[in-house]
Amino acid sequence: MSCLLLRSACREQCVQCYQAPPRIGVLNAELSLFSLSLSRGDRDHAAGYRDYASLKLRALPLRVLIGSRWPLFALLTSKRLRWYAPAIGSPDLTNDTVVNCEHLEEPALNWHGYLDAFRPDAVKDWYNATIRYVMSWQMTQIPQELYKECPLGFITTMLIKAITCATTESSCFDSFAGKAERFLKSSPHMLDLLAHSRWPLSTLLNFLATTARHQYFLDFTEDELSGNLSPLILSQSTTFVAAMGNWLGSLHKASSQSFRDLAAVLPKLGPAWEEAPNLVYITMIYGAKFNRYMRRFCARARSVGLVGERLLIFTLDQEAFELCLVENGQRCIRGTPSIMNKFTLPLMCAHLGLDTVWIDLDVFLMVDPTPALLEHAERGPNDLLVSGSFEADCICNGIVYFRSTRVVADWLLSVLVWMYHHPYEHDQKTFSAFLNYTERVSKDDLDLPQIPAWDTLDPINQFVTPDTFEGNGWTGDLENIVIYHFLNGESDTAGGTGLDPSGTWMRQFGHFTDAGGAAPGKCEGESCRSGKVSLMDLFYGQEEELYTTAMPAYENEAIRNALLSARKAERSTKLLGRPCGPMVGWDWKNEAAAKLSPELVEAKLQKAREQTATIQLRAAADADEAS
Repeated sequence: MSCLLLRSACREQCVQCYQAPPRIGVLNAELSLFSLSLSRGDRDHAAGYRDYASLKLRALPLRVLIGSRWPLFALLTSKRLRWYAPAIGSPDLTNDTVVNCEHLEEPALNWHGYLDAFRPDAVKDWYNATIRYVMSWQMTQIPQELYKECPLGFITTMLIKAITCATTESSCFDSFAGKAERFLKSSPHMLDLLAHSRWPLSTLLNFLATTARHQYFLDFTEDELSGNLSPLILSQSTTFVAAMGNWLGSLHKASSQSFRDLAAVLPKLGPAWEEAPNLVYITMIYGAKFNRYMRRFCARARSVGLVGERLLIFTLDQEAFELCLVENGQRCIRGTPSIMNKFTLPLMCAHLGLDTVWIDLDVFLMVDPTPALLEHAERGPNDLLVSGSFEADCICNGIVYFRSTRVVADWLLSVLVWMYHHPYEHDQKTFSAFLNYTERVSKDDLDLPQIPAWDTLDPINQFVTPDTFEGNGWTGDLENIVIYHFLNGESDTAGGTGLDPSGTWMRQFGHFTDAGGAAPGKCEGESCRSGKVSLMDLFYGQEEELYTTAMPAYENEAIRNALLSARKAERSTKLLGRPCGPMVGWDWKNEAAAKLSPELVEAKLQKAREQTATIQLRAAADADEAS
């Protein structure tokens, strides 16, 4: 593992701090052979693989296990595995009534009903079926008693809460995932619990792995990201192009493909603004769904001025790269799909002395943004500018200006390291937390680097968004809009879990008619849903003149209608001071204050025990009658 990607306390003594890390691929093979041996009744060999795999499972942090590309926990989710005879020396956990909490006559929580919610023939949606247990008053008021009563049921709850935190309010993730991790690693039968317990621990851990928003892979090397680059030497006797050629030739073979591409595109940059000779615009793109917008995205950037000649595109698949070579003057950098690219490419540009403007692909340039950005940056002066929310104290890192200073580079590297270590974390949340603004990514205070001088871009009438959900929209004059950010939202879903509500608005509200209205209208093509068209299709699907001339976009009737449909008469202040993003029903600040009195807890507990005892007696009677 790279020293760069260790926690900061380890980086100076990397070798001593993290020697010979377990190979996750080997662990994956051992888990496969463990399962295969059990399926064949080879309990002796299964015991050997159990012991090897258990050592590695204990050695690796849970965050690493869930962020890995290897399907570690998926290998342990088979229902058949529960009923295979355990390995030699392993307890029979499947049939252990104590482990499965079936021995309790008057439990504080209906553990039988809780466990029954995971039966595939009982209910398909286990998440909603278990909410009554996960969010019960017992879990909040008497967690220690529940843990003593049914350890695996309690740890199941911790994992479900960790999943909820990972997809919504990540600052609570460690509180719950940490309890589960400590329990499992302290158990002498860790792998047996995952493989044989009827409590779905491995299923939940596998589901938790799907919340990962990125994997442990970066397109640039550690030296490149740290700024350990060979210098570009300029002299009066050599031209910039010649010096660049010599420098490119000196690059070590160990340099990444992405860095070699970045260096190669620098001579292909077009003329710059006199007041910003080192400024470039960057975005990233991949996938057929978005690659089809590249031609007009690049054309629009050229039509508004110099932006199109200073645009670098991080192309994250082969189709995008080949299109970029044609549509963007060969200013193309190859990479792989990852949200981490929003930090790595600006960081690399900062190391090379380039100021950058990051723009998400789901934006439309109404005019050249450069004058507005430079004026705002000098006003501070500010080294970082980020778009904001119309009616809330929230940032949106879909549009960001970075000045190439040492403080900005160090700050970006710190954000990158945190994101790398927390694969479930949302990039925008991390961005805000490291600006020490309105969002948190940890219950504890972060050890923040020096924060660059920064400000939010004008979200009221310049860098604006559609009125697709609470807190967005704009007000003012059409001719003052600089960039319209569609907030596409599809990248916000957590690994396909479907639990993160931050992206659900697009499925409900993110479409307009072909005429720019908000009501369903005639629409053809695969991009249309229920008679509506996406804002990407609307803004990039008009007559060619809009993308080849400096024509004001609001003169187009469909675009004008879409813009005006999001304009508000006034700016509400009701969201100011409130938390940003989706929140869960758990607040680490107020948890202690919410405790009930001991007398009330005892009364509620007695009632709960009586109710669960009655439920269990009724279930037993029904079973006898059925038999």
